[in-house]
Amino acid sequence: MAGGVLPDPHVPVIIVEDDSHALSGYMEFLETAGFDVHGMEDAREALPAALRQPPGAVVTDITLPGMSGFEFAAALRADVRTCNIPIIGLTAHWTPDVRSRAAEVGMHVVLLKPCTPSHLIAELERLLTRRSAAPAL
Repeated sequence: MAGGVLPDPHVPVIIVEDDSHALSGYMEFLETAGFDVHGMEDAREALPAALRQPPGAVVTDITLPGMSGFEFAAALRADVRTCNIPIIGLTAHWTPDVRSRAAEVGMHVVLLKPCTPSHLIAELERLLTRRSAAPAL
């Protein structure tokens, strides 16, 4: 692993990426790190899956056809079952408004693509560790 110890070694993670080669690469890296990864190429398919069985975290490309990563994150935040899930956005198109829009829809962090696998894993571990250490309401 990238350094930390996950609260649960088999945390389910949904990753949404419309580039099939990038998706398979991310999935391989995350699975090797011990995550239970569910990859999808379309946020419109990922949303009902996340609502049906909420994951421990979500990684989503921001620029997706049909439903953007921003729209996906906002939909997750709007549902009580998924409102507290850590969300990481991925983008190859950094613009000045990406960070503010990401914060507006509840993404915890946005990583610039291509990001190194160790960076993605470290961010997931950081967010999951922080989430498990937070007091229950």
